[in-house]
Amino acid sequence: MYFVRERPRVVVASVQGRGTLPPKDALRLEAVADVTYLASDRQLSRETALSAFARAEIVAFTPKVAPPIDDDLLTALPGLRGMAVYATGYDFIDVDLLDRHGVVLTYLPRYSTVSVAEHTIGLLLTLSRRIHLAHDRSRGRVPPNISLRGFELAGRTLGVVGLGHIGSRVARLAQGFGMRVVATDIRSHLCPPPHVTVTDLGELLTRAHAVTLHCPAARHGRPIVAAPQLRLMREGSVLVNTGRPALVDNTAVLAAIRAGRLRGYAVDDVICDPEEHADLLIQGRVVQTGHSAWWSDEVLERGGAMWAESIRRMALGSPVDVVRPANPVTIGEVAV
Repeated sequence: MYFVRERPRVVVASVQGRGTLPPKDALRLEAVADVTYLASDRQLSRETALSAFARAEIVAFTPKVAPPIDDDLLTALPGLRGMAVYATGYDFIDVDLLDRHGVVLTYLPRYSTVSVAEHTIGLLLTLSRRIHLAHDRSRGRVPPNISLRGFELAGRTLGVVGLGHIGSRVARLAQGFGMRVVATDIRSHLCPPPHVTVTDLGELLTRAHAVTLHCPAARHGRPIVAAPQLRLMREGSVLVNTGRPALVDNTAVLAAIRAGRLRGYAVDDVICDPEEHADLLIQGRVVQTGHSAWWSDEVLERGGAMWAESIRRMALGSPVDVVRPANPVTIGEVAV
């Protein structure tokens, strides 16, 4: 990936603007590119994006401020050649559309691995030991007829769907609790952690006492856990989802809990209506953590530095962690 200009024009958009990047990393980026920072606490409108990105060859943004990326926007930005997102999940971007416009997309696959894996185990312990209910009962918020009875993880089987960075770490952490681990992944070339049995999704669901999801959500794709998959799961099992809510059919999973087939569901988002699903919330059968799995001191420090380096490498013409290489296009006589 090369640019006509020696110092490509870069626009970085986030809540804190330049403050999102550690000072030394911002200086390293500014040494190789002409950088403009845009601070916003909300999604950028089309008009704002068109104005801010008009002369940019590289744009970088966080999911919170990301403008709608569609054909009209990209057509209006003919000089755009690179896009760097501060995220591990990029399902909010149409990668095929970027390909058609010759725009390279990069992401951060490793910046929040430790925090999300530890959060996953925390959710698993919350479901198994009813920790959230015990806390609320001490504050007089749980009716006396709601049981705090839980179960031990040791000796049980955890099913890990997705053996990427996060899923593999979760598997190793679960083994530390004495759990057996079975896993599945569509990428057959991946090497599982030691003592992890790889199988297909169907067998995993029938064997596991707890299932945890660590795979990307397909853009406009169907849930990977819907009513048919829930029927395969052990009666009394639990489901943990620190990926995307779209990975699970929310209606089906809530129905399975009410029917007594599933013991609980923990999701790093908010899916329940306080009134419609009050019974499940009062019973503690659904745990919601509002997309906070990644939110830690270490991730904020590590992520800012990794993002700055990702943008810098793109500015130098050697992008890393490319989602999918764009089709080669030409600007003047220079291939990019």
